[in-house]
Amino acid sequence: MTAPAMSRPTPHHGAITTIAIALIAGSAVLGLLVAGITFGALAIAFPLAVPIAEQAHVQVSTADALLAERFASLWLVFGAFAIASLAGALGVVVATVRHFERRQR
Repeated sequence: MTAPAMSRPTPHHGAITTIAIALIAGSAVLGLLVAGITFGALAIAFPLAVPIAEQAHVQVSTADALLAERFASLWLVFGAFAIASLAGALGVVVATVRHFERRQR
């Protein structure tokens, strides 16, 4: 005779816990989306800053132009951080949905 299969009890959260999980996950997703958009904008903006300023005949100090050129060379890093932030937001959404689906079973 075999022992009956032991099933793990599913966690039962109250309404307050469910709302708290949803709020925390939503805040994390919003923060990661803002970070992703910001890093993406930096990846695009720094390489364009000096040429646009020159085209518009705006006075830019030499130090600012050098700083912008230095940051422009890091566009790949900013792009990687943007992708990582967006992937993190997607991961939080997927994990939260899986958590709530598991709870319903």
